[in-house]
Amino acid sequence: MNALILRLKNSIDKKILDSIDGNLMIQYQFVPISVKDNFLFVAVSKNSNKDDINGVLKKTFSQSIKFMLVGDDDLKELLTSLLPGATVSTPSAPAVGAQQPAAPAAPKSPLASNTQPPKSGTNAKLGEMLIEKGILTEVQLMKALSESKRKGIPIGSMLFEMGLISLEQLKEVLHTQTGYELVSADQLANQKKFVNILPEDFVKANSVIPLSSDGKTLILGVVKPIKMDVLKEIIYLTGQNPKQLLMTHYEFQTAINTFFSEQKRQTEEIIEQIKTETLDTEEEATLWEQVDAELQDSTGSVAKFVNQIITNAIDNKVSDIHIEPRLNGYIVRYRKDGMLQKVLDVPQKVETSVIARFKVMSRMNIAEQRRPQDGTFSISYNNCSYDFRINTLPVSGKEKVCIRVLAPAVSLKSGDKEISLVGANDIDIQKVKQMVSCPNGIILTSGPTGSGKTTTLYSVLKSLNDESVNITTIEDPIEIKLEGINQSQINAKAGITFASCMRAILRQDPDIILVGEIRDYETLEIAISAALTGHLVLSTVHTNSAAATVTRLIEMGAKDYLVSSTLSGVIAQRLVRKLCDDCKEEYHCTREEAMMVTHNEDEIKKIMETPIYRAKGCNKCGFQGYKGRLGVYEIMQITKEIKKLIAQGAHDLEIEESAVGNGMTTLHKSCYNHILKGWTTIEEFVRVLGMAGG
Repeated sequence: MNALILRLKNSIDKKILDSIDGNLMIQYQFVPISVKDNFLFVAVSKNSNKDDINGVLKKTFSQSIKFMLVGDDDLKELLTSLLPGATVSTPSAPAVGAQQPAAPAAPKSPLASNTQPPKSGTNAKLGEMLIEKGILTEVQLMKALSESKRKGIPIGSMLFEMGLISLEQLKEVLHTQTGYELVSADQLANQKKFVNILPEDFVKANSVIPLSSDGKTLILGVVKPIKMDVLKEIIYLTGQNPKQLLMTHYEFQTAINTFFSEQKRQTEEIIEQIKTETLDTEEEATLWEQVDAELQDSTGSVAKFVNQIITNAIDNKVSDIHIEPRLNGYIVRYRKDGMLQKVLDVPQKVETSVIARFKVMSRMNIAEQRRPQDGTFSISYNNCSYDFRINTLPVSGKEKVCIRVLAPAVSLKSGDKEISLVGANDIDIQKVKQMVSCPNGIILTSGPTGSGKTTTLYSVLKSLNDESVNITTIEDPIEIKLEGINQSQINAKAGITFASCMRAILRQDPDIILVGEIRDYETLEIAISAALTGHLVLSTVHTNSAAATVTRLIEMGAKDYLVSSTLSGVIAQRLVRKLCDDCKEEYHCTREEAMMVTHNEDEIKKIMETPIYRAKGCNKCGFQGYKGRLGVYEIMQITKEIKKLIAQGAHDLEIEESAVGNGMTTLHKSCYNHILKGWTTIEEFVRVLGMAGG
């Protein structure tokens, strides 16, 4: 038994197999495998009659059928191993005119009219029809059939490609054969704006392309009538009722090449243009003359290519751009919703020019390739200014570039005082409001890089912003420009550090101070002094939980009694991907899945009894199953009991236990609640927080 058949055999669901009469499996040549994602997967050979099998299975199963094509001998071997003692013959194609066993009547479906050819069609083969009309000879047909098989092109398109028939003749015969209405030239010419309704991979795999839509009916160009399972998937993806119009394989390929993936083609054109260009520089020119010349070059191919990378990132709401070296050039990856995705390759020939362009834009030293560099740049796009933070890092003799896409400037109006924490409930927001109501003390947000700590602090600043207070920030870098707030940026080369800037700010009569990050004891010491002298200090720290933040401060060198006196609260947070509302799929989890998120028996029972959701994927979420992110929060208010524990040098587990007893929701419990609400998945829980108890 070969590896494929062995793998299929091991995947078979015994309950499903037992529900089907073995004689039917032999008669119609199929083997049911398993149900996954609401599809029943069935192994068939090329000679199996899928319509008959569909009719048989629809009597027992409600799921849509997906066929898995295997070899004739493989199917026979699989049937023989599953049905010992039964006589299984190798399936063969039925002879023309031979009487076939009557298939069980399939249940009527409202979609049946969309998959069955009109009554005006005929069962005659296309080649035979062309010979009958005198357009083609038998010799020409045999030659075309041979080429069609060799190239994998439909016989009609092969005949057209060989010049044996015209496109109009081909379309006329196809119309007669199928009875389907044909796609017009006007429909093909005007379909550009509708092409992205379905994803490129789906279009190419199923030879179907959107032509037009009124929001309710989707007009599709099809090379051959769509099968029922594909039709249902289109309805699921688009929410529209499809209408099929027949088109030739040649027209389909032309439409794909002409209209699909415009953005990708533009990028490829720029790359090809770059390959043909030479970037000449005069030997006597100084480095900065070269830099200035490059900055002025906004029309060159390299500049266009770099701009394409940046603007595509903005359009796709990307948080980071990675340009990374590989063995055969560079690749570009976007981080969207916390996940990295490869978007394109940068040819080896132009990699140096692309990296140099980014360095020039950010005023870096393009001659320095052995040391990391930091820089910033800004661009104007769609009537909005965007800032970018860029870092280069030497990697294996080349340079890796990472670019953070910073949000546009935000106006903090005095009338808008609401704290906005995406994913937080009203109780959590009320806790934060109580923390910031105190005119002095330290409030910290904790979490790994990219967990939304700075965004949370900005939201708090928004609620505190007022003409009556002086708010000053120290950031590295300034990620969001805030109107009405004094923002200072760290510059290590100029000797402007968090500590030195803090000292200077204390002489600026501040009321509220935001420190981008507490990294060392010196900064922490000044923050504590500021809090003790009547200032409200906001900052971030990298820890795994709210309680662990206390331990981290003491490890930095702060006295435990000072921490207990000044710390007002800690907000630990993570970001999880939010399920796409258009395609999320309801199901009931197993006990094993439930134990990934909790070991509490009551919670296990609750999550098993509650319908939850999993990611599926549709065109609206880029087939990721997720769209956007939301926060998971652990908000710890420093109560009198916790202050005592801190002063006594208690372990963070004791502090956490006290906080939970006072009403704190842990990160795990917060994400557990998101799962019950249908906002995220068990998979996201494990990815971001790890398994419960782990």
